[in-house]
Amino acid sequence: MSSTSQSRAPQSSAPTGRNELRRIRVESVIGALLSSGPISRTDLASVTGYSPSTVTGIVQELQGMGYLQEVGHRESTGGRRRTLVELDRTAISLVVAEISGGRIRASLIDLDARVLATQDSPFDPADPVSATALAVAGLGEQAARRPSRLVLALPGVVAADGTVSLAPAFAAAGDPQLAQALARRTGLPVTVENDVNLIALGERSAGAAAGVDDLVLIHIAEGIGATILSGGLLLGATRSAGEVGFLPVGLAPVPHGNRGSFEERWSTPAIAAAAQTAGLEVSESDVVARLCTDPAAAALRTEVLDAWAWAAVICSCLLNPALVLFSGDAIGLDDSARTELSDRIRASAPSAPEVTFATLGIEAVLFGAVARVLEDPASLITPA
Repeated sequence: MSSTSQSRAPQSSAPTGRNELRRIRVESVIGALLSSGPISRTDLASVTGYSPSTVTGIVQELQGMGYLQEVGHRESTGGRRRTLVELDRTAISLVVAEISGGRIRASLIDLDARVLATQDSPFDPADPVSATALAVAGLGEQAARRPSRLVLALPGVVAADGTVSLAPAFAAAGDPQLAQALARRTGLPVTVENDVNLIALGERSAGAAAGVDDLVLIHIAEGIGATILSGGLLLGATRSAGEVGFLPVGLAPVPHGNRGSFEERWSTPAIAAAAQTAGLEVSESDVVARLCTDPAAAALRTEVLDAWAWAAVICSCLLNPALVLFSGDAIGLDDSARTELSDRIRASAPSAPEVTFATLGIEAVLFGAVARVLEDPASLITPA
C-alpha cells in the first residue's frame, strides 16, 4: 500500500514570500546538517550555496532554539580553527501511533528512533479519532520540548487531499480528513501514512533493505499490502499503488470493498481459518510457525508459499526490483520455508531479485516515521 498525507496546524494567514524563502533556507541547512554530520559554517555555506552571513544567521537562530550544538573544531587550510556544529537529534521528538490487533501503541521518539516513552491502550473503532488522541495524550509532556509532529501509521490509503479509504479501523471517523481532525484534537501537526510504507522506509533506513533504492516490500498480517520504492515511494495516480491484496484469485469479477480477494484468502487470519478447517488446532499468532513444523500442514504450506511467491513475481515482472522484502507474519517462516519461497520467486521472475525478510520488527515503523518526516526537515523546527 502506498499513501501519503500531511496536515499542519491551522495558520492565521498564508505564508508570505519572505517566510517561504526563510523556510526553504532553513530546510536546506537542516538537510545538510542531517546528511553531513559535524560541519563548519563555511562548509555549510558551500554545501547549501547560501552566503556565509545567511548561514551564520540561520545557525545562530537554531542554536538559540536549542537545535544545534557545537562539537569541536577543525583546522582550516588557512590555519584558523573552524567551529563544527551538528543537529542535536535528541532535541527533536515525534509521537508515533500505530494501530494493530485492536490496540493502539503510541511512542515518543527522537530522530534516532530511540524510544523515550510509550503508551499502549485499547483502540475504539467506534470513535477512532478520540481513541487516537487519548492514546497520545501526555506523551508530549515527557519530552524536553513540544513534539514536532504526530505520525499515525494507518492500515489504509490516504489520498493527497487527506481523504482516507480502505481503512476499516477508521471507518467510523466521520471526518474523512483524518489528519486535520487529529491535528485539531491533539494540537500537533499530523502526518498520516500507510503503515506498510513506514515499514519499508524503516527497513531501508536501518534494516534488511539498508541502502536499496529499488525494492518491493510485501507485508503479511491481518491484510496483505505492498510498498514499492523506486528512488522514493511509488504512489500511483490515486496514491494506492501496492494494493496487492486486491489481486484477483481468478478472472471472475469480484465486488470492491475494504478487502481484496487475495488477502481474504492468503492473509494470516485466512490461513489460520484454512488450517482450522483442515483440522489443525492453531491460532493466528502461531499458524505460520505451525506451517513449518506440522506434517499435517504440508499441503497448506505449499499453497501459502505458492500464493505469496505469486504476488512477489507479479510485482517483479512489472517493477524489476533489486530486492523483494517480506515483513509481518512472513518472518515466522523457518529457514527451509524462506529458502523455498525465495527459490519460487527467483525461478519465475524474469530478472531474479534478491529475496529477504524484515529484521527491525516493531521498530521498523519508528525508523520509517523518522525517514518520512525528514522529507520535510524544516517542519520539524518548532518554537522553543
